[in-house]
Amino acid sequence: MNYNQPPEALRALVIGAGSAGLLMGQVFKKAGIGATIFEQDQSPTARPRDWSFGIYWAQSRIEACLPPELSVLVDTVQTDPSFRRHEGSFMPVYNGLTGEPLKKIPAPHAMRLRRRAWLDLLRTGLDVRFSKKLVSISTSDDGVTAVFEDGSAETGSLLIGAEGAHSVTRTWLFQHSPQDAALMEVPISSFVTLTKLNRDVALALKAIEKSSCIAVSPGLFTFFSGYDCTSEDPAEWVFMIILTWPVDDAETQAALTKDSTSHRLLERARERTKGLVYPFDTMVRNIPEDTRAWYSKRMTYWPTKPWDNRGGRVTLVGDAAHAMTFHRGQGLGNAIADVAELQVHLRAMKAHTREELAQAVGKYEKDVWKRGYEIVMENLENTISLHDWEKVSESHLVASGLNTDPALHLGKRK
Repeated sequence: MNYNQPPEALRALVIGAGSAGLLMGQVFKKAGIGATIFEQDQSPTARPRDWSFGIYWAQSRIEACLPPELSVLVDTVQTDPSFRRHEGSFMPVYNGLTGEPLKKIPAPHAMRLRRRAWLDLLRTGLDVRFSKKLVSISTSDDGVTAVFEDGSAETGSLLIGAEGAHSVTRTWLFQHSPQDAALMEVPISSFVTLTKLNRDVALALKAIEKSSCIAVSPGLFTFFSGYDCTSEDPAEWVFMIILTWPVDDAETQAALTKDSTSHRLLERARERTKGLVYPFDTMVRNIPEDTRAWYSKRMTYWPTKPWDNRGGRVTLVGDAAHAMTFHRGQGLGNAIADVAELQVHLRAMKAHTREELAQAVGKYEKDVWKRGYEIVMENLENTISLHDWEKVSESHLVASGLNTDPALHLGKRK
């Protein structure tokens, strides 16, 4: 049997054109299985928010998921394509109040990617359809059908919900017990922005760490990372800054989410960082007044639990399968691990029947259900500990680092 010519014309419907969804599209393409990715946004740039994210232990699994011509381009979508981490690389953690180094977290060959550029790369050669918001799913002996808000419908052999933490597919899978699909809240607020800074501050940040850095202080987590520092003028460099802190009831009542670009939100962030040491304090004070910022009054998570895949016709991947807090940078790595795990079972298929595809999905889910639950709960514990000054040193980030499981760390990409 030729692996690239399945006899039943199997077809996958992938809901969501984020990292997990597009990687799934590439894996299905490599497997010779037709796949269409459906995205509710009108275009790749419909959402103004962009960001960067790290990969700390799943580097070589990207290589396994992508065709060679795309794999060799991954380095080009890093926040700094000229910067290469090595076996001895680390991410520094500082005491935000004193500037004292607290920990050098091992980060061998870590990568930091610009999200929009990364997704543009993953989209290459795939059938991606925009303005396709999923509204309902139905299954039959012949497969699964997705109905979209525009009235169109598509039928395939397998539907994969890859639409993120607020997954419609997950809600449908648990339609008889909606509470089991609901996101849970963490009493931690977050502030995120992409911003330019003045030349002196930009240079001071780069002097601390070329890629990304963490500072912790009582009730405050501070993170910065270079987003685009390719210009010869440091005043043109763009940084991503993240602040998180325990929920403040008065702040919540102020309903800052109604105006996330408001001066009041930036003022609140400056107030939070007033006691930090240079350059962490100055970094936030230096954010221009008209800079777009995003505020979430409570972070959310979903502890993975087994779902009924309707005879192998519907499953989940990425944040839809294990929404987690971000302080340990595990979201993208686990999404990549999901896709790579399913690919292992797709490659083992011999006859390429619907039954064999369903068996591959079932084997994949055994891994994601266990791994997903464990990593979501670890990240929840880590987030809570990082905001409790007495427990910071006990947090998974500080105590165990970025690698969740040494067995998963496959090291340097070829």
